[in-house]
Amino acid sequence: MGEVLKAQGHEVTLLISEKKIDSLAASGHPNLHFERLPFLAMPKPWSPKMFAFLSGTLKGLKAARNLIRKEKTQVVLGMGGFTSLAPILAGKKEKCLTLIHDSNAVPGKANRLTARFCDLVLLGLEACRSHFPKHPDVRIVGTPIRNTLRVPVTDDPYAFFKLDKNKKTLVIMGGSQGARGVNRVVCMALDQLEKLGIQVLHIAGPGDYEEVRDAYSKHPLLTQHVAAFCHRMELAYQIADLAVARSGASTLTELAWFGIPSLLVPYPFAADDHQTRNAEIFQAANAARLMPESSINATNLVDAVREILTQPDIAARMKQAAHDQAVRDSAERIATLLEEEARKKHNL
Repeated sequence: MGEVLKAQGHEVTLLISEKKIDSLAASGHPNLHFERLPFLAMPKPWSPKMFAFLSGTLKGLKAARNLIRKEKTQVVLGMGGFTSLAPILAGKKEKCLTLIHDSNAVPGKANRLTARFCDLVLLGLEACRSHFPKHPDVRIVGTPIRNTLRVPVTDDPYAFFKLDKNKKTLVIMGGSQGARGVNRVVCMALDQLEKLGIQVLHIAGPGDYEEVRDAYSKHPLLTQHVAAFCHRMELAYQIADLAVARSGASTLTELAWFGIPSLLVPYPFAADDHQTRNAEIFQAANAARLMPESSINATNLVDAVREILTQPDIAARMKQAAHDQAVRDSAERIATLLEEEARKKHNL
């Protein structure tokens, strides 16, 4: 999103928290301008951490107002989480155009609160609209994906992962931290997966990596690539014939962009069970199969993998359905909307 706005000639500042993970993410985008503010996640109302949260919000509000004045900011866009609250409040006080974007089928509590101070609410999915019944301006714009995933791939992904271009590829991923429930079931299914004649690219996450690697080492006939992280997801998506994944909004947006059929295992402890709601949308569209973690096992996992990867007509229908879920110009659509609404707001 930031890259698109910058390419259109706008000055863009991205506000992040002081957490290490945010700094790590920012380090991958040296061409963008980041500012760190003292944001904290909102604890439960009776938690002793509430005082620190309120203090951090007030400090963030002051810092955001100073930054808005310094940079003569006209638009403040929050992309979710409580890191958006102070900048949106600051933007409101400084008479900026204020907007919030939510990618999930069920909005987070931070966005439900922050939306009250926004001129517009932008959503990735139509299903989320009903959660903002009192807001006067709600628009469906899709969810932007990282710029690194949008550019053409020049490297050979099969060579990069040392996999066989003549075999169907099953990609297992659980997000940056992995998914223990998914890893456990897949490791139990390796005997059966080996017999399918497919290959597996398994992104296990740092916590489970050694255990998953050791399980695969007992199946040398199964063509495989096991990693704790994958810094080249654009290559992984290029070769994925089927994915087993969580159903966070970013993951689903990327699966749709690349048209990848999927077996979705929602994170069972996600707030408001929003990952299940996300997965239900993709299942209803025939782009994915929903497999709750409470009921997935080695047998039904392998049965689903076999059905999709050995029946080209099923895989083709799911692939097209996944493609149909993508909003391919989401970033450009949002950028245009920001320009148009800013002109109206400031009479430009």
